[in-house]
Amino acid sequence: MYFNATKEDLNGDKIKDLVFVLRNKKSLKKRVLVIAFGQKKSRKYVLHRQDDGRFIWPKGNKTAFKELSIDKSEDKSRNNVLRIDFLLPGKQGFEYYEHFKFRFQNGHFELIGWDREVCNKGSKWPREVTSVNFSTQTIIYEDRTKKSETRQKHFDYGRLKTLGTVVPGEFSMNYDKL
Repeated sequence: MYFNATKEDLNGDKIKDLVFVLRNKKSLKKRVLVIAFGQKKSRKYVLHRQDDGRFIWPKGNKTAFKELSIDKSEDKSRNNVLRIDFLLPGKQGFEYYEHFKFRFQNGHFELIGWDREVCNKGSKWPREVTSVNFSTQTIIYEDRTKKSETRQKHFDYGRLKTLGTVVPGEFSMNYDKL
């Protein structure tokens, strides 16, 4: 059984690709992220990546995954962006909304953006927001509890992380430690 499917070109060949979350009928807890590239001649899909549940079901947190979508790139020379959203339990009454953005480049899906919003449990209004753009190597931190203090800086990150190496809830970047 699948849910939250979306179709859009991800690898730049102008053929719609398919991304969906597969859920086991017998065990509703098991979920797998599937990415399949569309084929022009056969009009079928070829499996590009299948997550073993490590990303889409982080640390066994079966309710963390919220939504996946594809953001169309305004720059036609760049591939569209796969966005995957999570809601994770935080420390001491907080929740983390995490948004991961991947672009297919260099033969795999590389992490190009990550946002974390720290909210009081049950509230969607963030107290703190960290937004990272790995393409421009810029991090923005906003503390909304202190008169909307916003700080921004550039950093050197090196090699980009990929879809297979990132785990929601375990991935983080601290503005003050960069």
